[in-house]
Amino acid sequence: MKKILFILIPSILILFQNSCSRQPEIPVNIGRLEKCLFTIPVDSVAERIPSLTKQYGALLEKLSFEINIAMPDHPNYAEELTEFITHPDMVMTYEKVVAAFPDLNEIESGLGKAFFNYSKKFPNRAIPSIYTLISGFNNKWIVTDEILAIAIDQYLGVDEEIYFWLALPNYERRLRDKKFIVPQAMNAWISTEFPFVNETNDVLNNILYQGKLMYALHKILPHTPDSLLFGFTPDQMRWCQNNTAQMWTFLVENQLLFVSDQFTINKLIGHTPFTSTFTRESPGRAVVWLGFKIIESFMKHEKISLEELMLMEDYQQILQKARFKPRR
Repeated sequence: MKKILFILIPSILILFQNSCSRQPEIPVNIGRLEKCLFTIPVDSVAERIPSLTKQYGALLEKLSFEINIAMPDHPNYAEELTEFITHPDMVMTYEKVVAAFPDLNEIESGLGKAFFNYSKKFPNRAIPSIYTLISGFNNKWIVTDEILAIAIDQYLGVDEEIYFWLALPNYERRLRDKKFIVPQAMNAWISTEFPFVNETNDVLNNILYQGKLMYALHKILPHTPDSLLFGFTPDQMRWCQNNTAQMWTFLVENQLLFVSDQFTINKLIGHTPFTSTFTRESPGRAVVWLGFKIIESFMKHEKISLEELMLMEDYQQILQKARFKPRR
């Protein structure tokens, strides 16, 4: 009997592990605009513009704005696009992108799982068309009502030499790993679907808005580690978990919650190596963890849908109903 149990238990564990790995997903096919553009023969750019415009439409216009070239309907577009796709730095970048991302299967699967959960939480909202592109190291994403485009040149890895040439600091380079693509892309999409809209732009409202985004990410990417969702190192994640009460007490006692000075807001919410208001061991944007915990407490007391939460804009009411009392 013991031998039978010995055989069955590993089998049950394997079945459990397999069931966890086989999360439901929707089909996601990412269009690779960078491959389309950088493989055009130089002498064929002008004649390809009509088909490019038909296929990519608004995305081409957004990319043109990012890389500071003429719009697709401008007479100079073919010439300026040719300069972009033949520039030695961009050609080198494209070669690195192809080497780092020979296919996008893992990203497509990750986004497929995320958008499956997204569609369950927000059934009346559209799923975007998804693309990758090379942005010339400008913004990481291009987002419209119908498009989510990922600047894949921004995710070549922490040790990519280009990022050293660009003088990116360590805390920025660390976030250029491909493991951050899915959570950051979903954050970009959600923040566009539910933008920050409030007449009072103060610390509290910003913290709780960011907390809502992170709460939504947890629901949409439930198996993704917090360190990837927040963009913190494991040590920074532990610092936040161990200092939740201390952060909250500091903000309250120093009357920072209702400060509307943009400099103060940026110090707390902006991307920095650490939060100067706290300690050097803290991550930049540590208060986003605090906002997430307040939203988490609010949702334990209020039985509302995720969409209802995301549409709420009365952040003082959220704070009041959260009954947030972190333990030291």
